[in-house]
Amino acid sequence: MSWIARLKLLLGILVVVVIVAALTLLFNYRQNQVASIEASVEAPTSAIASSYGGVVVEQLVNPGDEVKAGQDLFVVNSPALQEAVARGVTPASTPAFTLDTDAGTVTYHAVSDGYLTDFVGFEGTFLNNGDRLASVVSQGNKAVRALFELNPFDYGRIEPGANVTIHLPDGSRADGEVAGVDVRREGSSTVTTVTVQSESLQDPEVELLTRRGTPVHAVMSLRDDGVLAGPSQALKDFLLKIGLR
Repeated sequence: MSWIARLKLLLGILVVVVIVAALTLLFNYRQNQVASIEASVEAPTSAIASSYGGVVVEQLVNPGDEVKAGQDLFVVNSPALQEAVARGVTPASTPAFTLDTDAGTVTYHAVSDGYLTDFVGFEGTFLNNGDRLASVVSQGNKAVRALFELNPFDYGRIEPGANVTIHLPDGSRADGEVAGVDVRREGSSTVTTVTVQSESLQDPEVELLTRRGTPVHAVMSLRDDGVLAGPSQALKDFLLKIGLR
């Protein structure tokens, strides 16, 4: 066998070894990830509730509108307020509503910035005491609630702060981390609920893709306890560096 043939054979063996090693590390890396069975965006929500029953006489906003804290939303003509005043009661206004005891009306305000949902306060609607007119969903402090089905071994490899990749509906991705874990039984299976925090979800550019209830897909990284933990981490860092992950 000539030296050229031997060199080709050696190079061929090296290429095979490198490919097998890379595939082994990649397989090991994939084994340390788990995909959610269900996930959606969550956001803080405040209800605008009727403190005094009556009829909505002015509807100043519409479903889905963006609102600012303190903005007027609804005006309710309230017999309940008028009755309370007639009995000598002196009710006080709050940051959530302003009372006009002379006119017998209640003007409701937004208590936080956000957008309106769960909207029922249409003009002409009658409301009992405590009924909801609408809800304000905050655009800040959004998180993802992801459900996983894990065996005991994988559950034991969840770590606080572990990386979670959030796949948004348009195919883009956002990086997050494990902020909380809860476990419950559903029939014959155990479901792990993971709360994922992500600064990327607060970006105004993805506002429509990260509204409360938006379905997403979450892939959570588990602790690597195997002998290939070091090489696998090196492969992960390399993929991140060249933009393949």
